[in-house]
Amino acid sequence: MNDLIFDTSAIISIATNNLLDVLEQLKKKFKGDFLISDAVKMEILDNPIKSRKYKLEAIMISNLIQNNIFKIYRNINIENKTMNLLNLCNNIFLAGNKPIKILDKAEVEALVLTQLLQGVYIVDERNIRLMVEDYRKLAILLERKLDTKITINNQNIRLFKSEIKDITIVRSAELMTIAFEKGLFNEYENKYSNKREILDGILWGLRLRGCAISTEEIEEVIKIEKVK
Repeated sequence: MNDLIFDTSAIISIATNNLLDVLEQLKKKFKGDFLISDAVKMEILDNPIKSRKYKLEAIMISNLIQNNIFKIYRNINIENKTMNLLNLCNNIFLAGNKPIKILDKAEVEALVLTQLLQGVYIVDERNIRLMVEDYRKLAILLERKLDTKITINNQNIRLFKSEIKDITIVRSAELMTIAFEKGLFNEYENKYSNKREILDGILWGLRLRGCAISTEEIEEVIKIEKVK
C-alpha cells in the first residue's frame, strides 16, 4: 500500500469538520504511513499554534503527530527541487506579461515528496490538482476569476510535466468516503440520519470548509455508493 502524503489544505478540511478522530481510525486500518513535510508542519502546527483563531485545531493535530498518526518526513535533498519547481509553477500562467502566483511552498514540497516516495497526494486545493491533471482547465478558471486573458508559458509547463508525472491525487472527500465504506461513520446512523444523509453531510461539510468538490461530483459519489 502506498504512503499518503498530506497537504495543508486536506488536513484543515478534515480538522474543521471534526473528523480527525475518523482519520485516526482510518490510519489503524491502513498499511502505509500518513506523511507530512516540514513546510506542511509549519502551516498546520508551528504557525497556527501561536495564534488564537486556529490554536485548537493545531493542538489537536499535534496530538496526531505525537501519536505517530502523522509522521514528519524530513529530506534535505528536496529543498532545491521544491524551490525550483515553485518558481517554475508560479511562472506558467501570465496575465498580460505578469506571472500569476498560484502555489505556495508547502503544496509544492508535498508534491515533490509524493513523487519521490511514489505515494498518493492528499490535497484539497484546486489549483495544484489541476496543475497536475488539467492545466488548460486551470487557465480557463483563472480567466474567469481575473476577467482577463491568460497566456501559458509552454516551455515552463513542459518542464513541470517532465519533473512531475504519474501522480495520484485524492481529496479529503474521497478519503472520508473510504472511511465511510469501512464503517467508520456507522455510529451516526439513527432514526434521524440514514447512510445517505450521513454521506451527504460528510461531503457537503468538506466542500463548505475547503475541499474543491462540485455538486455534481457529490451526487455521483452518493450514486456510486448506492446508499439509501
